[in-house]
Amino acid sequence: PRESMAIGTAGFTSAMSVVALEERGLEPADGPVLVTGASGGVGSTAVAILADRGYEVWAATGKDDEVERLRSLGAVGILGRDEVTTEGKPLESERWAAAVDAVGAATLPYVLRTLRTGAAVASSGNAGGAALHTTVFPFILRGVALLGMDSVNMPIGRRRELWDRLATDLRPRDLGLHCREVTLDT
Repeated sequence: PRESMAIGTAGFTSAMSVVALEERGLEPADGPVLVTGASGGVGSTAVAILADRGYEVWAATGKDDEVERLRSLGAVGILGRDEVTTEGKPLESERWAAAVDAVGAATLPYVLRTLRTGAAVASSGNAGGAALHTTVFPFILRGVALLGMDSVNMPIGRRRELWDRLATDLRPRDLGLHCREVTLDT
């Protein structure tokens, strides 16, 4: 029960994102994977899970004081918030084999226009806002996929399978290390 609480909804969503990308065929040899909102719960857990599975993980964060923690979780590269929120051309150089986006708003369009042909992004957040301003070009010229992560309505059988994997091959590194137990009286 303690580990389940330490994983929480954020960890569950991270694992769901990784599984969705791998079910589309993503493998470590495919290239770098970007995680946006990497200093948050979904993002930091996704960094750890992906790194432990052998992926080259790049973390995007607006928090300079989180860089060392993200590197300790397995990020090999760090992008600043400005780099992933600036407006750009409808399509830019193909950079990422996949992405986990926990931010939305201006970050998700950057991800879409820099994904490689046939790549996908697992989108689960709106920390940066709910609006999505992009073009159809990543979808029709590169065949990228936008995968929505809905942890609320996942069927119970699939939910159990994912929790079983969170106890084994998807178990986040340093699980519970930064958790503090409190009582209801606290």
